[in-house]
Amino acid sequence: MSTQAGSRPADGAAAATVSVAVVSTHGVPALRATLHCLREAGAGEVEVIVLAAQHHDDVVDYLTRHYLRGDLAAIALEAGEREVAHCGIDTAFQISSGEIVVRLQDDLALSPGWLDAVVNTLRAAPDIGMLGLVAADEPRRRGRPPKQRQPEAVDHVDLRAFAVTRSVLRRHARELPGERCAEGCRFQHLLVGQGYRLAYLPGQAAAGASLATGTAGAELEADLAFHPGEREAMAGLRQSYRLGDVVLTPCGACDDEELEVLAVQIDFCEAHDVPLGHTYTLRCTGCHNLRVEEDHEFRCPA
Repeated sequence: MSTQAGSRPADGAAAATVSVAVVSTHGVPALRATLHCLREAGAGEVEVIVLAAQHHDDVVDYLTRHYLRGDLAAIALEAGEREVAHCGIDTAFQISSGEIVVRLQDDLALSPGWLDAVVNTLRAAPDIGMLGLVAADEPRRRGRPPKQRQPEAVDHVDLRAFAVTRSVLRRHARELPGERCAEGCRFQHLLVGQGYRLAYLPGQAAAGASLATGTAGAELEADLAFHPGEREAMAGLRQSYRLGDVVLTPCGACDDEELEVLAVQIDFCEAHDVPLGHTYTLRCTGCHNLRVEEDHEFRCPA
């Protein structure tokens, strides 16, 4: 089964220009690094959703916190024993709203300006059905090498990172729902048969990014913005959990998945007495084990 949080905007609501579906398979450090890169690339104009294929407690906690903050438009957790769809693009279509949808694995290194390059390429060439961002393992076509950052024709697109328009995705949802891993990517063959081109845009993403290490359940200091003044910082704080809330997240001590919020504390930096974020005390409703979660949004510049 698949569990989802969040949904596409209702009819009449403003749709995002770009939706990015991040496929999380390498834990919180890789996911955090990818989301940080997306914030730098598109500021608030990018609708970010996460498709998580593994359910470690720290991943679920991280996703829940950022969804409640509003950093993520939607999350989808694949659960159960069934085979996971090979790229998750069906789910991405259902819970996103962007005119362009990008699928990214969480272990890729992204180049500066990659998102603008993708958007400009697809808008300039509507006959491109699927635009790959990672070089596929296939011989390069004969002829003059393509100019850097110019799309080149390919026989197939590497599914680790690609972009499609919503109109093209609608064809997938209608004609190939639930495409499975064992079948390969039949959608690419379908697009070619309908007159679309498959293309690769060089210089945008590379496999084998170094995955950050550190405490998986906590924010990396480098990811946090320096705090503003006391009044601005207090106004900017977003409280993920409220006192008395029951949070749906796995307990680390038992199989229960409901934790009650017992206490909420605002944390301040010692140098300037400016609020940095919150610390929550949670209690499992099953085994009554206590857990403390630090959730900071700022760091002190001192």
